[in-house]
Amino acid sequence: MGQFDVFKHSQCWIHAERGLAKVHPVNDQQAMAQKWLRTWFWAIYDDLKDFKAEPTERKAIRVRQGFQALIQTQTSSGLLQDALSGLAVIKEELLLVLEYPSLPLHNNLSESQIREYVKRRKISSGTRSDLGRQCRDTYASLKKTSRLYGLSFWDYLKSRLMVDGLFPRLSNLIEEASRHLPCGAASSF
Repeated sequence: MGQFDVFKHSQCWIHAERGLAKVHPVNDQQAMAQKWLRTWFWAIYDDLKDFKAEPTERKAIRVRQGFQALIQTQTSSGLLQDALSGLAVIKEELLLVLEYPSLPLHNNLSESQIREYVKRRKISSGTRSDLGRQCRDTYASLKKTSRLYGLSFWDYLKSRLMVDGLFPRLSNLIEEASRHLPCGAASSF
């Protein structure tokens, strides 16, 4: 019944690595250290994906030990040390998947769903009213959902407004898809 525990949230590994990636090395030694740490980080991530596919205690121990060794690494770069300290702070959330293998390792799916909205908000500074926000959110949701199911958003809107019955209701498509997918899974991403 773990799929119903919606209050378990892990940290996103892709976002966690950005601290290491954003460091601007000032010499070759720091550049090599950064490359080595990032490679090590993604090797741990690969081990974690392997664990998710087939969870065993041996794999969990390997991930925990690898991560602990990574965050305890000493470098000559203060900025790299700060990035490693940042990883240490969120260690429990990054490794929560070892206790709950059904948790996702990253949230890029969620982020990609709102990316268009965020870009539009930055350009237009948002909406002027709650009604405008509701309209924007409704149409954005309809557009994303229709595209998810391979439908032309424009053709879907015309069909729904003209009530010609050419397109099924999105709620029916979602309900049908939910019968065939495990909780939390997506079909077209």
